[in-house]
Amino acid sequence: VRTHLELKSSREKLSDLAEKLSKYLSPQVYQSIFSGEKDVRIESYRKTVTVFFSDIVEFTPKAESMSHQELTEWLNNYLNEMSKIALDHGGTVDKFIGDSVMVFFGDPESKGEQQDAIRCSQMAIDMQDRSKQLGISIRIGINTGECTVGNFGSEDRMDYTIIGRQVNAAARLEQQSDPGRILISQSTFELIKDAIPCEQRGAVQVRGV
Repeated sequence: VRTHLELKSSREKLSDLAEKLSKYLSPQVYQSIFSGEKDVRIESYRKTVTVFFSDIVEFTPKAESMSHQELTEWLNNYLNEMSKIALDHGGTVDKFIGDSVMVFFGDPESKGEQQDAIRCSQMAIDMQDRSKQLGISIRIGINTGECTVGNFGSEDRMDYTIIGRQVNAAARLEQQSDPGRILISQSTFELIKDAIPCEQRGAVQVRGV
């Protein structure tokens, strides 16, 4: 009986620990690791993904006008709402960088390049709508292209993410976007044009690309 109780207690502790660890990983990544589909080792591969970046317009002045507790509650509520939308659309939440959100579609799960781009764009529209309801203005940039995907870091600390020129382009598009708008690249437009209405912004100078 004692052994049975000890085993039950150990399982409960492991389950509790796994649940806590899941908060630090995108659900798709968490599932792929704990199911054994992916191994936890330094590795990478090339893959076409659609990359999303957003940030809050005039975030620094807003943050400086709040107490640390008000800022924490306000920002975490916003990020929580954005995460819910991203997960509803099947996006992989890569990271939060202050008020910025980075999401990508195409790995570890993909529905095909076109559907990945469409899902990302629909997610962006929903995020804009929800942000407006929260009284927050955000700008968004989206780009589709081949990136290096995988685990980067050291043997002791790894980060599952994407890197490359196409990621940088998405980040630059977000910086060029107007408040309350979504700026997409030509490559993304070619994939979504039959599903989502778009309008030409014209050529923009993207720094470093």
